[in-house]
Amino acid sequence: MKKSPVVSLISLGCAKNTVDSELILGRFVESGWMIAEEPADADICLVNTCGFIQDAREEAAGVLHELRGLKEGGGPKAVVALGCLVKRVSDSPELENFLDAADARVSFHDYSRLPEICAGLLGENTAISEPEGYTEFLIRPRLRMGSPHTAYLKISEGCSNPCTFCSIPKIRGRQISRPMDDILDEARALIEAGAVELNLIAQDTTAYGKEWDGELHLAELLVKLRDEIPEDVWFRLMYACPQHLTRDMLEVLASDPRFCHYIDMPLQHISDRMLNVMGRQISKFQTLEKLDLIREVLPDCAIRTAFITGHPGETEEDFQELLAFVKEGRFTHAGVFTYSAEPGTRSAEMADSVPQEIKETRRALLMEAQREVSSARCAAQVEKIIEVMIDGLGEEGLIGRTQFEAPEVDGVVLLPEFDAVAGDRFDVRVTGSLDYDLIAE
Repeated sequence: MKKSPVVSLISLGCAKNTVDSELILGRFVESGWMIAEEPADADICLVNTCGFIQDAREEAAGVLHELRGLKEGGGPKAVVALGCLVKRVSDSPELENFLDAADARVSFHDYSRLPEICAGLLGENTAISEPEGYTEFLIRPRLRMGSPHTAYLKISEGCSNPCTFCSIPKIRGRQISRPMDDILDEARALIEAGAVELNLIAQDTTAYGKEWDGELHLAELLVKLRDEIPEDVWFRLMYACPQHLTRDMLEVLASDPRFCHYIDMPLQHISDRMLNVMGRQISKFQTLEKLDLIREVLPDCAIRTAFITGHPGETEEDFQELLAFVKEGRFTHAGVFTYSAEPGTRSAEMADSVPQEIKETRRALLMEAQREVSSARCAAQVEKIIEVMIDGLGEEGLIGRTQFEAPEVDGVVLLPEFDAVAGDRFDVRVTGSLDYDLIAE
């Protein structure tokens, strides 16, 4: 009997990449392949790369070189690079060295026929089928990575926003929103497979459907999820760009307790001058209006955001305005990134670059300001009763989250070990706090 070939996959980067990786693994299983957790046990090693910024490219290159070492030591027969960095290199040959350890490269349009391509790398004479469209590929069964209780639900692909610093439109193309029925079908399948938390993701979730007719259709999608999915699950909204956030979207979130009072809304800056330079399509005044609107409709809403320090042209005055903004304590969670010049973007061609040391110093100051905000917010939770979803077992007990923390990126609730499994929800009493985490029983 012929032995089934074995594949392993390492997924780097964001949750949107994770969804692609799960779809790819599902396709391999459908094609009769076995899946190995350890790359050393596989015939083919896949790496789903991130090419968004320099640090991500360096991480991908390091993983590929490590797998090349395994191959040279008698391990896998081939190392294959997938995803964003593959597309990035095809458009920017100066980045070629980041993929020099890969035996083959496969971009998004060939994901549907990866098993056939990999069979060819193993010497099999396999006919290569015509590629599927990406939105057709998205409706295929997923082999879930990690715990089945929390899942990412991709509602669109690509981005049509004109941010000057961002390479995503070059990598993923302009926005293509998935049909609502496809999204609802996938939500039902994920729940049937054990998911009790669905995190809606896209490059810009709030722009869902805009390319259809110029209108925003996220509120309509949220209503369908609310009315046609009866199960007691958490729905969470990620990657919500502020210029497209509307009152009707927020009112749907307020209409059902299954919608987490949580919005991930990357702002990038607050100085009007920098918002204009960065092509953000929103002013400081409009940003503050959006934040006030969230508080009006969802008073207890957790707001996560992201900022960039050191974009070309950022002055000390611009930065101090941003620092003062963060110190106001408007955000439950925040990530801060130093600017990375991306080939082919308008920002990369701008003058007035900021020295790396100043970028790093500004990032540290923003993170410290947010740490103080977070620490005070966590301390204010002590003695309160909160609902927690269990994520799993840590080194010293159970780890959980409230609806105000997204998986993998925000703080957690630390609990003593008791009889519980991932996905269970309990009311707990907060007994202590750390800078970003809570301690409860």
